[in-house]
Amino acid sequence: MIENIEKIIKIFEDSKIAKLDLELGDMKIKLEKNDKPVQPIYVESAGLEQVQTEVKASAADNNTHVKSPVVGTFYQQRAEKHPPFITKGQKVKKGDVLCIIEAMKVMNEITSPVDGTIIDILVNNEDLVQFDQDLIIIGE
Repeated sequence: MIENIEKIIKIFEDSKIAKLDLELGDMKIKLEKNDKPVQPIYVESAGLEQVQTEVKASAADNNTHVKSPVVGTFYQQRAEKHPPFITKGQKVKKGDVLCIIEAMKVMNEITSPVDGTIIDILVNNEDLVQFDQDLIIIGE
């Protein structure tokens, strides 16, 4: 838990964000910088936010590694009784929803950057994920 808090603080320090209020279960974190001009961030949310994912193609295996664009909670399905978005071996098309990352009560859809087959899902439902953490591997 302490490692996760240290990572959040490091990401906050390296960002242009001046203030951060974060709630994870019973834990509340409030961070604020006074040495930088305030950079307001506006989130318009009437439902799910679509977030662009960072992708890393591994030269060794030609697979695409879908990474988390934010710190948050990983969800494999839209709601508890809904089927998962993806399963191992499933074929996906570019733009298909792979998972949801909840960050500060905003639901961020993570979509497939390529056409391919799900090789592996590296995290479990409701796991806390870090910025730039590998989530899913897609093969050709």
